[in-house]
Amino acid sequence: MNRSYQDALAYYGIEGAHPGSLGLTKQLLQNEAIGPKTRLLDAGCGTGQTSAYISKNYPCRVYAIDSHPEMVKKAYSRFEAEGLPVRLRQSSIEHMPFKSEKFDMILAESSTAFTTVPKALSEYHRVLKKEGVLLTIDMAARGLSARAREEVRRFYGVHEVLTPEEWTAYFKEAGFRGISVLKTSTINEELASYDPGRLPANLGAQGSMPSPVYDGIMKKHQQISMVYGNQLGYCVFRVTK
Repeated sequence: MNRSYQDALAYYGIEGAHPGSLGLTKQLLQNEAIGPKTRLLDAGCGTGQTSAYISKNYPCRVYAIDSHPEMVKKAYSRFEAEGLPVRLRQSSIEHMPFKSEKFDMILAESSTAFTTVPKALSEYHRVLKKEGVLLTIDMAARGLSARAREEVRRFYGVHEVLTPEEWTAYFKEAGFRGISVLKTSTINEELASYDPGRLPANLGAQGSMPSPVYDGIMKKHQQISMVYGNQLGYCVFRVTK
């Protein structure tokens, strides 16, 4: 059975794998009006680190979904151990088990790129209330050759490797407005500003034994990051319904 980059993240329970880690998430949330009546969805919650942080620091109602069973298992264990009222579901972002116009805010951290993007954005639009906010942190590329795009696409198992402009076009097609780019950064720019004390991703954080297969996947991830560090990175978008 072929194992994916996401399988490796799940196996090792890597937290803060999205660019900017939890520090960036905190900065983004500080600028939002989040109150007791706010319904917030963490779309692609992984091990539940962000959902847990929000639940402990904001008075809103937190919902979380992820399609990977191992991620959901780790997130559930976290919420149960910490006594957090996060409403967790195992679900695909492209087919979410929520009624229309349920959420005031959706936070998607390095998750939308791993979907069929138009389908995911259509679902985000459907479940958001009018004037609802979508915050995304996702892979973006500039200046990658067609061959490099294909290598990146195949390794990460994504349908497309999008430029910031292509992301923007998809948001517009899905019906979103007020599209703002809050931040862009390449891998190399991010590494140059990296703070060792800023909650690094941690292999084996959940007690998993070393695995030659998953170690190989993570090494390939590092190689791609080094080779395409000036062309591959991420964008943070804030869009409204």
